[in-house]
Amino acid sequence: MGILAPARLETLDFRKLLQRDQFELTKLLKACQQQGFFYLDPADLNSPRGFDDRLEAISVAQKWFDRPLEEKMKVHQDSVTKGYKPPGTSPGVVKNMKDGYESMKMPRDDFISGSRFLPEGLKADIELFRRDLEFSHYITTTILSCLSDLLSPTPRFEDHHCGTEASQSTMIYFRYLKQAAGKSNSGVGHNKHTDLGTLTLLYSPQGGLQVYDQASSKWKYVATQPGCYIVNVGDALRFLSGNQLLSAIHRVVPAPGYEMEHRYSSAYFLRPQNKATFQTSENTFVSALDWHDTKYRIFKASHEEQEKNTILTGGFDVQE
Repeated sequence: MGILAPARLETLDFRKLLQRDQFELTKLLKACQQQGFFYLDPADLNSPRGFDDRLEAISVAQKWFDRPLEEKMKVHQDSVTKGYKPPGTSPGVVKNMKDGYESMKMPRDDFISGSRFLPEGLKADIELFRRDLEFSHYITTTILSCLSDLLSPTPRFEDHHCGTEASQSTMIYFRYLKQAAGKSNSGVGHNKHTDLGTLTLLYSPQGGLQVYDQASSKWKYVATQPGCYIVNVGDALRFLSGNQLLSAIHRVVPAPGYEMEHRYSSAYFLRPQNKATFQTSENTFVSALDWHDTKYRIFKASHEEQEKNTILTGGFDVQE
């Protein structure tokens, strides 16, 4: 199977979505139905620092990732939503090899409750991380509101994301490890999957993200676009929309020409409140929390176990 580059994604203007510009809303719906991915220019009259905070937060996280592994492991909680995840703990892109990334996870519920969970080296910037998370939450819930206006679901999409209810919404900062000369590290990239939640608001200054084009059965690189987030639809929104919206399959691989440097990114994963329910691609009715736990269980399973069903890829087949 060949690789096509790059993916052709729509670029949406957040300011126009706020104004409910009809042309922009039409572009939003088309992008969510046909590709499940789009670029978002976050220009916002009320929060001029929003995107700058994301850039600064990635920079702070980058310095923290440079700390010795034994120090980072002090905040490893073997949790899929909180604390540090070391490299090589899940299957990666290459069969029979582990992943090639580490991450630091910051749950929104912990920020809301006032929990001081951040490790040394990050605590001093807790307000920066809080602003980044809350601006990301504002953007994603605004997009949800626009989609509710367009599709008129009952209840509205955003009603499944009540701020007073527990959820698995999480901000995650990633570092994908550079490849050692002439050999692989403990693993490579981030295995193919659909996101389990509602919407993902991603930013990375470096390439490596690929989206799977089902029509051509090819992987397409998603080019970076300075000053813009990348937004994608997750499983929960696809299910809540009655499959009107597409949760696209994607992965992260070392970008050609950049294998010898670390790749940094961060993503806010908006997820429904834990008690929200929907019908999955397996035709089962589950809570958002059950789907979250099931998806992560499969994500951490062996490649052989993952191939026994299509849960990891949201019910879609990937021909490789």
